[in-house]
Amino acid sequence: MELHRDMTAPGAARAADLIDASRVVPKFVGRRAPSGYVPEIDALRAIAMTSVIFIHCRLMPFGWMGVWLFFVVSGFAVTTSLFGGRPAPTVSRAISGFYLRRGLRIWPVYYAFIALNVLAMLAIGRTEPLEDLPSLLTFTFNIKMIFKHYTPLNEWGGFSQLWTLSVEQQFYLVFPLLLLLRNRTARARALLGVIVLAPLIRLAVGHWMSASGWDAERSAFGVYAFGPTQFDAFAVGALIALFRTEIAGNSRMARVSLVLAAVGTIVYVSVYAAIGVALNGVSLDSLRNIVSGIAYGQGREVFVYMVPTWLGAAVLIGILAGRPYALRICRVPGLQAIGRISYGGYLFHSPVLMVLVSTVPMFTDGPATSWPGIVHHVALFACAYPITLGAAWLSFRYFEQPISRFGRRFA
Repeated sequence: MELHRDMTAPGAARAADLIDASRVVPKFVGRRAPSGYVPEIDALRAIAMTSVIFIHCRLMPFGWMGVWLFFVVSGFAVTTSLFGGRPAPTVSRAISGFYLRRGLRIWPVYYAFIALNVLAMLAIGRTEPLEDLPSLLTFTFNIKMIFKHYTPLNEWGGFSQLWTLSVEQQFYLVFPLLLLLRNRTARARALLGVIVLAPLIRLAVGHWMSASGWDAERSAFGVYAFGPTQFDAFAVGALIALFRTEIAGNSRMARVSLVLAAVGTIVYVSVYAAIGVALNGVSLDSLRNIVSGIAYGQGREVFVYMVPTWLGAAVLIGILAGRPYALRICRVPGLQAIGRISYGGYLFHSPVLMVLVSTVPMFTDGPATSWPGIVHHVALFACAYPITLGAAWLSFRYFEQPISRFGRRFA
């Protein structure tokens, strides 16, 4: 049995993680990459955020992969932050410092965003979605979404993207345990264990939900949104961070990672294209069931998330190794600036789309496969994207940056 679900609802994620380290701009072809800030990685965040907005405008069916690119980059960034600076005197100080930095980066704008949404709901008399507040405030919203039946009455579009932050925060709960391990080799083995275990968890979760009587769509979303099923993406980014010095300038490693990612993607697409054609003939549904992020059947829920993880890792390694194919993409003018405000952009894009779709007649949902429908969705993106970036810049400039400067006194 197979399933496709359009990713116009919950989907996609975030993380404009700023690394508190020396902001050295790297020119590292043939040299070791610096241990701190790498501006090209900001461009990856911009690409990830833009992909998410594309799919929520119903323009790019594989735009959900931007969430997994965020996850890979987030794993890399927090590992660099945790192990790349001056060592803390004790493990407890290192862990508390980690949580303080992460909290100051993520929580203030997140809770302010929720408060603004609550005020909007109260202003228009929408109280049913307020039942999601406990899970939103405790970063368990992904679990709530798995078990809750959403209807137009109790769903609030401005919150639809926040499940990914719950997944990220759940990873952060266990991530500092790496500090308890003695050396880099032990930490690398632990991360490899997570990378191997997560696909097995996806298989087990999907099987349990199906055996419990859940239909294919609900089982697929359960695998999609359950935190531990996606921890391998974070672990891949963290593993790259642990070995970034060895990766820097290593063109062979970059080539191998790119080839492996390409081969893995081709094999995945080829296998499930053949399965789709065998089951449904040559049809659009066969293609969608390959690239959709919420898919179930024939083991695709196990393998589909490996594709963006492989590709994101290959590009990240290419950046650290100074490979031109990665650097050219990530030095497109404007991308790095957008990446620096991508956290706010990820938060604000959903309410922006919600307002535009509900107030502008031409932006109401239409068939994305028809020519008029495509024009409408392109127009929606063209309108929503600059508004989202404007809101994100204001948040970054006047809210997030002052809090970050304040936090550096204590972190």
